[in-house]
Amino acid sequence: MKYISSLQNLAVKEALQLLGKSRLRKSRGLFVAEGLNELKMCLKGGYRLRYLFFCEEDITAEELFGWFSPLKTEADLYSVSPEVMNKLAYRSGVKNAVAVVESKKRAYEPPVKSVNPFYLIAESVEKPGNLGALLRSADASGTTAVILCDSAVDIYNPNVIRSSVGCVFSVPVMVMSPQEAMKFLQDNKIAVYTTFMGQSVSIWNCDLTVPSAVVVGTESTGLSDFWKSAGTSVNIPMFGLVDSLNVSSAAALIMFEMARQRQTAGGIRG
Repeated sequence: MKYISSLQNLAVKEALQLLGKSRLRKSRGLFVAEGLNELKMCLKGGYRLRYLFFCEEDITAEELFGWFSPLKTEADLYSVSPEVMNKLAYRSGVKNAVAVVESKKRAYEPPVKSVNPFYLIAESVEKPGNLGALLRSADASGTTAVILCDSAVDIYNPNVIRSSVGCVFSVPVMVMSPQEAMKFLQDNKIAVYTTFMGQSVSIWNCDLTVPSAVVVGTESTGLSDFWKSAGTSVNIPMFGLVDSLNVSSAAALIMFEMARQRQTAGGIRG
């Protein structure tokens, strides 16, 4: 274990650069994750930690590895000064750790037991916080996987990791074009529901107990024309003055409607 008190340390400098630059995260295949729960989920997800930073004023090395037990990591361990930790970490005054992590290709192969999957398809989610919230709800509701139709999306953005509370590491994610997503759905005989208000039916009246996918669009413009005629258009019944919801809120309601229907029918996951 090495002690670091300088922001000019090469490992610290790399972590700070990765925190701020999406292009660098993608080109180097590295990202930064923070938080004891998040890092434990990261290790459970099979990710490899390269550097692990902690401040002994907040947590000891013994406590840190006790938290991860029985999971193990071969990361280089660095005890850093409070000043360095304040630069690396978003949170302060709590037991915490920060790691530089090796990315994984987010290819998804349906598990053998997923005979009745449910997919959430998100088209160009604009805000990292919304994407993180989508992933958190997907994990909580038992959604099979999330398909992101946006080649520019950065699922390892620190705000995605933070707002997903680590669910970015537990939820299967596929990144593909709308055309690839449609082919995937057709090849696997998945019913498609789109959140487009035109001539839509209530999601409460749709059978989500069969293999299904629901498509949600951007905050500003909704779904692209490609998806508008792709399947059954659905809505969430509204009882107040507003006629729409934040994309992460709308998606959460739909995913939990899926969970409710499948639990009533005898099981959430396929």
